[in-house]
Amino acid sequence: MVDLDNSIKSCAKCGGAVRQDTDTFDTWFSSSQWPYATLQTLKDKDFEIFYPTDVMETAGEIIFFWVARMIMLGLYITGELPFKTVYLHGLVLDAKGRKMSKSKGNVINPLDLTAKYGTDALRMALVIGNTPGTSLALAEDRIKGYKNFANKLWNIARYVISKAEIGQISNGVGAPEERVKTSKSDQSELIKEFDNLAADVTADMENFRFYIAAEKIYHYIWHRFADEILEESKKNPELLSTNYYLLENSLKLLHPFMPFITEEIWGELKKEENLLMIEKWPFDFAQGKPHES
Repeated sequence: MVDLDNSIKSCAKCGGAVRQDTDTFDTWFSSSQWPYATLQTLKDKDFEIFYPTDVMETAGEIIFFWVARMIMLGLYITGELPFKTVYLHGLVLDAKGRKMSKSKGNVINPLDLTAKYGTDALRMALVIGNTPGTSLALAEDRIKGYKNFANKLWNIARYVISKAEIGQISNGVGAPEERVKTSKSDQSELIKEFDNLAADVTADMENFRFYIAAEKIYHYIWHRFADEILEESKKNPELLSTNYYLLENSLKLLHPFMPFITEEIWGELKKEENLLMIEKWPFDFAQGKPHES
């Protein structure tokens, strides 16, 4: 609420008597009700299920204007904090590190970029290198680089799927405990290496280090899986079935960051099975071990 002067004053233009409007709220008042007002629906138990929520994500410059008001009003109305964690993002700046504005003519239309490079490439460009609360300078070459990565992923998938289609590999290597026992030495080490990666990526995501998680899986797919493991498998056919497992689970790790291409490849890989988005995550964080296939 604002402190109003209720005295009658003279209008500067017409000279008539005027009084400042007394029916005035803080401009953020309605926004501060968002955590609970949105749950007052006709659906049963929406409020009980979703309040308080787990994470609130917003920009750092409106902590006082919005976040603090949501906390105060949420406590006043419900007696509970509306969220447990606040995750802050920075601003997306132009390639020169300047704030985008129409007056400067440096606004980047994301729809133009997705039409040119694909949505997944833009998503990766916005995540990798984007630390919490820090603004990100977005250059078009950066997005183009992740389009190249998407193309690389397609090529990896085509190779692995082609080997599966001509019957050179089987489409799976069993549960974690089984695959370590039955795999030969090279295969077992590759699977253990990937499981360690899955554990690291999962820990990063659980702790809001999304930029690190995305970068780890990016480098693994391009520089380890494509450049080294696939090349070695061309000389060692015994690794072909392991390639299938590594591709399958790499798609799962990459899916939160590049959902469209990973879902498309998953459809080619698994045909009639579930959508990738509802598959089990490769690593069980609570149990501290890989999920069984």
